[in-house]
Amino acid sequence: MRRIRLLAAISAGLALAAGAVAPVPALAGTPRQDTVATPSAGGAATVELITGDRVTVTRAGDGRQAASVTPGPGRKGILFRTFEQDGHVTVLPSDADALVAAGRLDRDLFDVTALVAQRYDTAHTDALPLIVERTEGVAASSVNSLTDLAPEASVRELESIDARAVRVDEADLGRFWKRLVPADGQRAKAAAATPRVWLDGRVGASLDRSTAQIGAPEVWSAGYRGDGVKVAVLDTGADQSHPDLAGRVAAAEDFSGSSGTNDVFGHGTHVASIVGGSGAASGGTRQGVAPAAQLLIGKVLGDDGFGSESQVIAGMEWAADQGADVVNMSLGSSGATDGTDPMSQALDDLSRSTGTLFVVAAGNEGEQGPRTVGSPGAADAALTVGAVDRDDSLAPFSSRGPRLGDDAVKPDVTAPGVGIVAARAAGSAMGDPVDEHYTAASGTSMATPHVAGAAALLAQRHPDWTGAQLKDALISTAVTVDGQKVTEQGGGRIDVRAAGLGAVTATGTLVMGPFTSQDTEPVTSGVRYTNSSDEDVTLSLAVELATEGGKAPAEGSARLGSETVRVPAGASAEVPLTVDPARAGQGKFYGYVTARTADGSVAAHTTLSLVVHGPTHRITVRTIDKDGKQVQDLPTIWGAEGFVGYTDPAAAVAEVEEGVYQLNTSWTTSAEDGQELRHVVLPEVKVTKDMTVTLDARKTVPVEIRTPRPAEQRGILSYQTYREIGGRSLTQGTMYFDIAKRLYISPTAKVTEGTFEFASRWQLVAPLVEAKVSRTRFDLGAYYMPASPLFPERGATLTAVDAGDAADADFSHARGKVAVVDNPTGAGERALVERAAAAGVRAVILVHFNDTGWTRWRPTGDRNALPTLRIGKGTGAELLARIARGSTSVRFTGTARSPYLYDVMQVSEQRVPQKVVHTVSARNSAVVRTTYADNGVTGWASEQRFGWRPYQDTAWLQYTRFVPLGFERTEYVSAGDTTWQHRVHHTTTFDVDQPLIAGMRDDPRTYRAGAQPRETWQGAVVRPSIPAGTATPTVRDGNVLRLRVPEFTDSQAGHWSPTSGGDSASAVLYRDGERVDGVGSAWQNVTVPAERARYRLDMETARDSEAWTRGVATRTSWSFESGRTDSAAPLSLLQLDYDVPVDVRNSVRGTRSHGIDVRVRAQDGLPVPRGVSVRVEASYDDGRTWSTARTHAHGHNAFRASLTPPAHGESWVTLRVTARDSAGNSVRQTVQRAYAVRR
Repeated sequence: MRRIRLLAAISAGLALAAGAVAPVPALAGTPRQDTVATPSAGGAATVELITGDRVTVTRAGDGRQAASVTPGPGRKGILFRTFEQDGHVTVLPSDADALVAAGRLDRDLFDVTALVAQRYDTAHTDALPLIVERTEGVAASSVNSLTDLAPEASVRELESIDARAVRVDEADLGRFWKRLVPADGQRAKAAAATPRVWLDGRVGASLDRSTAQIGAPEVWSAGYRGDGVKVAVLDTGADQSHPDLAGRVAAAEDFSGSSGTNDVFGHGTHVASIVGGSGAASGGTRQGVAPAAQLLIGKVLGDDGFGSESQVIAGMEWAADQGADVVNMSLGSSGATDGTDPMSQALDDLSRSTGTLFVVAAGNEGEQGPRTVGSPGAADAALTVGAVDRDDSLAPFSSRGPRLGDDAVKPDVTAPGVGIVAARAAGSAMGDPVDEHYTAASGTSMATPHVAGAAALLAQRHPDWTGAQLKDALISTAVTVDGQKVTEQGGGRIDVRAAGLGAVTATGTLVMGPFTSQDTEPVTSGVRYTNSSDEDVTLSLAVELATEGGKAPAEGSARLGSETVRVPAGASAEVPLTVDPARAGQGKFYGYVTARTADGSVAAHTTLSLVVHGPTHRITVRTIDKDGKQVQDLPTIWGAEGFVGYTDPAAAVAEVEEGVYQLNTSWTTSAEDGQELRHVVLPEVKVTKDMTVTLDARKTVPVEIRTPRPAEQRGILSYQTYREIGGRSLTQGTMYFDIAKRLYISPTAKVTEGTFEFASRWQLVAPLVEAKVSRTRFDLGAYYMPASPLFPERGATLTAVDAGDAADADFSHARGKVAVVDNPTGAGERALVERAAAAGVRAVILVHFNDTGWTRWRPTGDRNALPTLRIGKGTGAELLARIARGSTSVRFTGTARSPYLYDVMQVSEQRVPQKVVHTVSARNSAVVRTTYADNGVTGWASEQRFGWRPYQDTAWLQYTRFVPLGFERTEYVSAGDTTWQHRVHHTTTFDVDQPLIAGMRDDPRTYRAGAQPRETWQGAVVRPSIPAGTATPTVRDGNVLRLRVPEFTDSQAGHWSPTSGGDSASAVLYRDGERVDGVGSAWQNVTVPAERARYRLDMETARDSEAWTRGVATRTSWSFESGRTDSAAPLSLLQLDYDVPVDVRNSVRGTRSHGIDVRVRAQDGLPVPRGVSVRVEASYDDGRTWSTARTHAHGHNAFRASLTPPAHGESWVTLRVTARDSAGNSVRQTVQRAYAVRR
């Protein structure tokens, strides 16, 4: 969603804040070079959606991430749709899609990227802030029932938009959702009666020469300094003790929940002084634009520079009530809006009702391209400000238009916003401090108060003017800059001299449209000219329009009623402007109506836009389920302009512009053995007239994955479509749990415009358990209960006995047999199984209370006394009926130690064929022989392989998979342009419902068809090192050491891991023998002096876990020289690689002595080390005594050492290796219990 941020550009912490979604200051800047998150810190974030579902996102490297969904209580049957568009990931539960499509739910409530950026993740908040808006047809009781769930102290009335701001605790989100969402099957019809709910997004804070740049000194000389004008500054507060603000503040109020209105952050003080600072601390040279204006300070952003939309709206209402003539808002959301969001609505309403002028920063998202103006700058009534430098060149960070939705011109004007020196709050570090009292900062935050101050000067000059008139004057007299688009600069860089002292002003902006080419009637509007001088003025008028590509509309498309106009002294005159959309033709035309005086100079201009879309048509969407029944649904409609909402949700009718669209929808349906997924996609619907579009589930066909050996889907099943139309793309996916047994997709014709792909992700292994009635094909569709022990690998055949209801089960006839128990409540499993075991029962089958018997088995933790399985209600009834008719036995087979795995990415490009069959083989897969080495006693590891198509940034997987340790498996991995990353953790994770965060991983990679690589995970020796080929080398860049040393790497090149639970790591850096302050990790940035010096980096790691008994502790010390560099250059840290003849349990067996190989290398990008020497020492008593091994060269920079452990019993080998090169670089590494010796 939109988050509000300060709109100024400064250092890294702020740059991150400004990228968050909240009101934040509008600051532009670059990251600091003194800190960086470690791999284990910040690697994952979890957000709780308004539905009570949780989404977890983990970084995978190379710009990619993996994500998963954990349904809220009672929501296991919900289907989750995923969207990737414009760099954002959205997760939309199936019971929310109708409300989103109907415009009742803010889509940003499900924008995971924005929620994390706004720090609305579970690590930073335990409540979700919302704005509940009353709309026509919604009963007040509906709103009250929702907001009553929030603590009373968190409720804030927002009268300007007839809404209520609330914070709903995470624990109450499920109840909130149940009260909000209509009954299933009636969602579309009931949407109109549902309150509109918005995310209360975070907002953040997005002068000596700059006042002259806008002409302020001439206005001061004329006697106008803002006297008697009230200017409210809604920001981070203000330091009223600053000499430039002392005595300048008439009123102050806190809306942020901080301890007061004092400015801790520094942004508000800087902004307020640009508006109206006295310049006292600089002898008057750095005074603000309106140094005599009365300042009203509204603290709407907290001490961290962030606030919420509701806090900003409350501040706006307060400022208007205080009688502010002008309100400065150097803040805004990071996400672009169409001006219909809550802050924009509030601004428009207050502007109409009070006449106050709101001056708002455009935002600092300009480097992301056009259409980046956020809220509340997108509001119609806002005077929206972009930023230029001292030469009037557009600042790269300044957000550009046009506005989303109607393509209107935004920003309205520009002003100086680069390197602005203004007041510095006491103790603050914002910007680049100049001295005790001043700091320099850049951003549209700095440009905006220039315009607010200019408006104050005009308000003093024309006390009878409304805010709208002040806005018109500043836009129409601004200076347009050649080379800048109208949608980048609006009316141009403000010129307060021309606005305040000039004779003529005009209508500032005229928005004509948007129209469609079906609009045949010309439309007329007026351009008003006002003459403030004592003499009549005659103006010559001209209109110029063109697309951004330079195409002009047809002759006569825009016609002035007169080519000249006489404007009487002290009066106004209006000239009609008529546009003919049918004549203009389709296009987005921008330009100006320019008024010139007799000498040809520009007196004023009006910013003009004429937008003509193609014809629009009604599409009625019919949805048919697999049984041929028409169902009420609102399938997703998407085209080159983005998502399309429904104009009549109850009738499933949408109005769309003529063009190409994709429509799709998904279902889940029950089957005897689980769930089936069906997806209907129409990738190329060409709309040229009113039409009915039907999505028919009966036309879907199965997606078949054929494997060399019997296999079942285990884990999340996900699938997606990718569509590109007109240069815009959307990835839309669906994920479901491993109860999903089959997937059906609708065949399509080959697309003729743009790109289309359907892909599905499968994880297949040998069946865990199959339970069939002997000598029949009757499969029970059984699932092991999570804590069940397993049947033996050879299987078992047992006679089945009806033991009755779980409440009073009778096991007297079930000794040595399998007891079938009706378990209608699904409770009491453990005690029931213990009773069965005591009665000599061999196994228990529980009949579930519905037709879905699915559960997830896990290999570790407390076990039931007997193998325990669950089957669905319908299957159970059939089994019990067979038992009643006569002796019935059940054959149990399966394995948890599958010797094979099929990681499949099935892909259909440009069309979905009539038959979708993917046959796994070496022709389309790599065959990876993978060994999972055992380093402990638990016997099981966690692993997962994440897969991305080329267009994907986010892989959707859920459950961590389990694999036995000391085990080799053959893994087929789809080859081609799918990117994969494998992660392996040495033990089982606590929360298997989350994606795997901890453990070893490789860098994202692709596989070649037919390749047969071998891979070993957790192989000895596990120690810190910088992997060859790493994407994150350890370098020096200027005076910054960017340390990137993973705490753990194993015997396989490219594997690395950060610390996880039970691990510890620390580091110390020395420069010429002196300890460098602030270093505690070997994964951080360190600023050092420029001069060349000798450094020593000492690093220690420890792993304390029963699941890890090899490589339990390490100590490594690197010595190297370094001096300032002009660019990033690898540091000369020597690296040690080991090759030890261990087995799958990281043990050496059977010989009196053995050899190990040690190879010394430099980081990638550095010359091969010369003159290398190596010393290898070994200890067999955990380092109490050491022996030096015989070592000889064994290849270039490779050495073989001969070790002789004790002759009897088991022993541990602790290694200490020292290596040096002729350049003076060295490394010394000790690995405690590096591996074991067994006899």
